Parts: sequence; C-alpha cells; structure tokens
Amino acid sequence: MPSKKLDLSKHKIWRDKNIKPEAKEIYAILHSNAFDKYIAHINIGDIQNKIHITNVGFKNNLKILEQFKYLIYKEYDKGLYEYHIY
Repeated sequence: MPSKKLDLSKHKIWRDKNIKPEAKEIYAILHSNAFDKYIAHINIGDIQNKIHITNVGFKNNLKILEQFKYLIYKEYDKGLYEYHIY
C-alpha cells in the first residue's frame, strides 16, 4: 500500500491572490499539523512558536481562509481551535 505524502507545492492556495502571505503560512502550518486527520486541534501557542502573531490576528486569518473555503474552524476556548482542512 502506497504511503501518503504531504505535498503542498501545487496547492491552489499559493496562486490565490485573495489570501495574504501570512494566511498562506498559517494554512501550511495547519495543513501539516492536520495531515491525515479529519479534524485537528491547535492552540495559539503552537502557532506563536513558529510565527509572531496575536490571537486576534490568527483568528482574522482563519476567517479569511474560511471565507475562501480552505478550512472551517471553531474556537472552543480562548486560543484553542478545532479545524477541518479541505
């Protein structure tokens, strides 16, 4: 059985001019975290270890990604998120 490989190099998000670079970087982090999962969880601290961002900035980027149908998310506690990548 062939194994799945994480490859975002040809993903449509890179050509999408509606998504700013910071949101693309967040998407890549979330996608790699959720690889081979249906629903994933993350907290803002995990993101802040990789990029400098506030919880409000992170949530604004998630709203943009959700608006353009790249993911759906829910903040179930301050700074704790559940999401599904399309």
